[in-house]
Amino acid sequence: MHELSICQALLDQVIFVAGDSRSERIDKIVIAIGPLAGVEPGLMASAFAVMKIGSRAAQAALIIESAGVEVECRVCGTISAAVANRLICAACGGYRTRVVAGQELRLLRVEMGPAETPPALN
Repeated sequence: MHELSICQALLDQVIFVAGDSRSERIDKIVIAIGPLAGVEPGLMASAFAVMKIGSRAAQAALIIESAGVEVECRVCGTISAAVANRLICAACGGYRTRVVAGQELRLLRVEMGPAETPPALN
C-alpha cells in the first residue's frame, strides 16, 4: 500500500507550509487525484487517518477531489476529455494520443489556523 508513503510525503509538505506561515493547527487539506495517478482515493483516506495521529494535522479533514483525464491528439492536435480506459480523441476519434491530465496527485489547498487558546478564567 504505497498510499502510506504518499500520505507521509503529503503531511510533511503540509506541516512545512504550516510552519512557514506560523500556523499551529491544520484544519483541512484538499487534494485532487487523477484516475491515472495510481492512487486509490479510499486507501489514501484510510492512510491519512492513521498518519495524521500525533501530528499538527491530527484534527484535519482530508478532502479528495477527482481530476479528469485529458488527451492531446497527435493527429489533429485537439485537447479533449477522455475516459481512463478509452484514451481517444473526442474530435477525430484517433487513438494516437498523449495524456496531458489525469495522472496527477495535486495539493490544492490547506486551511490552517492559530493554536486553540483556552478561555480566560475570570
